[in-house]
Amino acid sequence: MSGTAASTKVWRRLGSHARDALLRGLGEAELRAILADIARARAGSMTSADIITCWREDRLVTPSVADPRAVLALTQRLWEAAPPEFAGVTLSPLTSLGTGSHLGGRGQNRVITTVRGSELVADPAHALALEASKQRRSGHARVHLATHARATHASDPGEGAAHELIFSLCSSAPDGGGLSTEVELLELHLRYWQAALRALVPTARLHLVLWDVSLAALVEGRGLLEDVTVVRGTDATPWRNPYVAAAFRFVVGEDSPVILGDGGFVPWTQALTRNRKDRCLVSGISVDALVQQHWLTEH
Repeated sequence: MSGTAASTKVWRRLGSHARDALLRGLGEAELRAILADIARARAGSMTSADIITCWREDRLVTPSVADPRAVLALTQRLWEAAPPEFAGVTLSPLTSLGTGSHLGGRGQNRVITTVRGSELVADPAHALALEASKQRRSGHARVHLATHARATHASDPGEGAAHELIFSLCSSAPDGGGLSTEVELLELHLRYWQAALRALVPTARLHLVLWDVSLAALVEGRGLLEDVTVVRGTDATPWRNPYVAAAFRFVVGEDSPVILGDGGFVPWTQALTRNRKDRCLVSGISVDALVQQHWLTEH
């Protein structure tokens, strides 16, 4: 296992026996007990001054600048416009350990890991895909889920807010052949987001990337390109999630564009359901960013 330069120095001080025990030797319950003891000892040694210093300096605990009344109002409007196919889900703030790295391609150091062997939700779409996979494996033919949840990003300082409220959709369905399922799911999501953006931020544009040529022809034939900017030749790697076949972004501005959210096809449910015929489309928008753009539009 490779670590950072800082962690390598610490491991050298602890020795190989402690390293092997912590990484592989201890069972989950044993490791949780040790980590709980460490957290208890560290918390017990902190003073009131230490706690307020942490609150003042740790960006992970800094409150969002978005007015919660505006966040609530816009979130309500997004729920009211949601297609009837989508069932609402109230997610836990936690998800399974490894969700961000296995699904979102994030390094584990980019998510917040708990001492109880779980992690904070870094993207609600990941948790929705887990729930959709559970329902699909239980016999549901098609699953459409929606949620709003606060996502926490353990990114480096200067990379934006450490947490944001995201309104997210996830659809999982079996392959119908001839890319019929893909184009149906795309139409469901795109038409929803087009209507939502027109109502909330009319200046926003939907940028669509189609890596699959056959899917591009079907999308054009379904009339889904109205009010959509088709972007060609865009690399998939800079996107928030590792999308395949097609992806889209919600963008405001030209010279210094602000990305409000994105979506696309993902292979997650194929792995989670052990069914290569499953198709999954996720999408989401930052309500915190939407609040700012909506306010600018209104004023």
